[in-house]
Amino acid sequence: MRVVPAILPLLLAAPAAAQIWDGGRTAVREMPAPSPPAFDSGIGDVNRAIRDGRRRGDLTRSQARALYAESVMVERLARQARGGGPAYGDTAAIDRRIRALREQVAAARARPR
Repeated sequence: MRVVPAILPLLLAAPAAAQIWDGGRTAVREMPAPSPPAFDSGIGDVNRAIRDGRRRGDLTRSQARALYAESVMVERLARQARGGGPAYGDTAAIDRRIRALREQVAAARARPR
């Protein structure tokens, strides 16, 4: 009867000893890199549309300057967001501003002069 209590700890320890140890590699989980903001190519497309509109005569010089000025402000915010600066928390607002600017350019180009 005294043999059973002595064997009991060995029976409980056997499953734990049978596990495979991988050297601790699975203990540290690496976080995936944050995805780049979606507005990276938006500014370039808007600037290209402004430039094309000016070349084709769809936009006047003053319209193109005003649209470029807005583009520069949005680009500054996008640069801050990419760098993790103050605009990083509100990237959805930057996306909305880029879409609004794109629509302004399209509307200005579609207006007959």
